[in-house]
Amino acid sequence: MSISTHADGRATRHDKWLLKTMNDPRTKRYHATRAARLRIVVAHMVTTAVGLAGMVGAYAWAAAWPLAALLVALVVWVPLTGLLNSMTRGLLELRVRVLDERQVAERGEVHARAYRINSWVMTAALLGFYIAWLADSSMAGLAVPLAATGLVVWALHRLLPLWIAALRVQDEPEDDEVAPPA
Repeated sequence: MSISTHADGRATRHDKWLLKTMNDPRTKRYHATRAARLRIVVAHMVTTAVGLAGMVGAYAWAAAWPLAALLVALVVWVPLTGLLNSMTRGLLELRVRVLDERQVAERGEVHARAYRINSWVMTAALLGFYIAWLADSSMAGLAVPLAATGLVVWALHRLLPLWIAALRVQDEPEDDEVAPPA
């Protein structure tokens, strides 16, 4: 029997570990303010773009050297992804059985928004390729743009929910100091 599943819906050791990891108080200081969260999201987007450019560059130039950009981006991207998961408290990584009703609703809203945005991106991409076809572009001429577009749409499909969830996080209220009784 696998350690990660229970038929009765109870949280497993893996669920508990992941919940603890996603809510580690040591990372809270890195994303405590809205400005800090925005910087992390933008840095993650830029790092993702650099990595994707390395992948597309390797394809476009049929060379391995652009993959160096991907490797460098990956070194930065992984900890940034961890910070995004921390600031969302694992909203998208945790299983539904360890989320409360508010978190499940928030997760659904985030996925719905990401779906709508990505639908418009795919529509724009298809329209662009249709226009290129009407302009008699050759398939060979469209190979790199098609590969890049497919990669970007896939990356958006995977990452937009995380970015949206991170941008929706609210500042936590400050602890009120309790005045000593008079």
